[in-house]
Formats: sequence, C-alpha cells, structure tokens
Amino acid sequence: MTSIAQECWESVGDWFAAICRHPFVLGLTDGTLPQDVFARYLVDDAHYLDRYARVLAALAARAPDPEGVALLAGSAVGAIAAERDLHRAFLSPRGLDPDHDTVPGASPTCVAYTGWLEQGATAPFDVALAAVLPCFRVYAEVGRHVMARRPSGEHPYGSWIDTYAAPEFDAAVRRAEAYLDGVAANRDDVLTAYRRSTRLEWMFWDSAWRGEAWPTP
Repeated sequence: MTSIAQECWESVGDWFAAICRHPFVLGLTDGTLPQDVFARYLVDDAHYLDRYARVLAALAARAPDPEGVALLAGSAVGAIAAERDLHRAFLSPRGLDPDHDTVPGASPTCVAYTGWLEQGATAPFDVALAAVLPCFRVYAEVGRHVMARRPSGEHPYGSWIDTYAAPEFDAAVRRAEAYLDGVAANRDDVLTAYRRSTRLEWMFWDSAWRGEAWPTP
C-alpha cells in the first residue's frame, strides 16, 4: 500500500522533471552555472531559510506528540546551522553576509513562497506539515540527481551537491515523511499543499535564473 508521503511525491513527478531540466539545475550539474546566478540564489535561500526555520518551529509547537516536537524543532535548528555555513562559504568572499542587512532583499517569488508557508502553518497540522516537506524531498532528489551526473574532478558547487546528496540528509527527509504518514488525515488537502509547494520550488530556481526583481514605477 502506497503511503501518503509516497503518494505526494508521485503526484509531483511532472514538477520534479521540470526542475531537473531547468537551466539552473543543468548548469549546477555540469558546473557551468554563472557564479553571480548562484550567489543570487544563495541570497534568496538565506532569506527563505530564516522564514522556513520559523515555520518549522511553529509547527513543532503544534505537534501532537513528543516525536513531532523533536523532529520539527531539530529540523528548524538544522536549517539554520548547516545551510548557513554553505551560504557564508560562498557569499562572504563576495562581500555578502547573509546574517546582515547588507544583502539584497528577498525576491517576489521568495516572499510568495515563505508567505504561503507562514499562512499554511495555521492550517490543520498534517496539511501544514505537507506544505513544508517538498523543501526536504526536492533537495534530496535534486542532490541525488546532480551527484549522479556531475563531471569528475573539482566542481565549483561541489559543497552544495555533497550536502544535499548526503545519506544523512536523505535519512532526515525519510524521518519527516514517515511522520507525515503517521499523522495525515486530510488526504486531498495534504496532496494539494504538497503540490503547491513543489511548484513554488520550481519557481524559486527559476527566479534566481531570471534575476527576478521587484518592479519599480
């Protein structure tokens, strides 16, 4: 019998395929992605992770059992700690510090995505959890996809690839998905939330690729 987490992932196969063939991910894979594009992505990702960690912390407070509290609170801490190191290593040499206000503001897509997650955090717990899970699974799958296709030798984005292709990250993803399987009650709403967040994942890559910016009058 297919679990709800697996059903969620199977329902977004079209969006994951679109992510894998996006020029950003293709360039990330072979190392040809322009570094200014990657830096722009990391700046937006720093904004995203700050808000994402807060959403995870809010969900931890709503979790129905100690397992959920520990899982989501731990994920909130991990989102800040491990990925901030990636940001600093690439951005600091370029005069950008994701912990200070000197970096550019979040893109419209980043604001839309985090706004959706913040709004969704007040939904039924299982639906709110489903909304945050694509950030886990998409990155694990992209990490695995890119790792299998990256050229041998030095790679300008090797640290990023290694982080998301790591077995430890995949294990964390599977723990979160197993927890969803145990609490999911609103199947249709769970699937809808998961699919919407996955679509926003594609939009996040695309935003960095296009250099999306706020309009001016």
